[in-house]
Amino acid sequence: MARRNTLGLICELKAQEYFAKQKDLIVFTPLGGLGPVDIITLNKETGEFQAYDVKAVSKRKTTRTSVDKHGWKRTIKSGMRINRTTSTLQKKLKVKLFYVD
Repeated sequence: MARRNTLGLICELKAQEYFAKQKDLIVFTPLGGLGPVDIITLNKETGEFQAYDVKAVSKRKTTRTSVDKHGWKRTIKSGMRINRTTSTLQKKLKVKLFYVD
C-alpha cells in the first residue's frame, strides 16, 4: 500500500462512515488507495454511481486583500475554507469533492 497522510486517511474513513450510514448506499474504495477517486457509492434503489475525492477542510490563517485582473478588490478573511478544484481527469469522470472537517 502507498504511503499515506494520516489526516487524509482519517478523513476518508469519516466519509466512508457518513455514506455507509445513508440508507440505500453501498460504499466502495479503490484497492491500494491510489487513483483520482477515493470513494464510489452505489445507490441500490436507483442504480446511480457517484465518485468522490475526499478532502480535509483547510482554513485560511490570515486575512488578505487582492485586486483581480478586472480591478475588483477582494478580501479573503482568515478562517474561511480553502476551496480545492478537481483535476482534468476528475472532471472527465465527474468526480465530486467531499470535504471532511
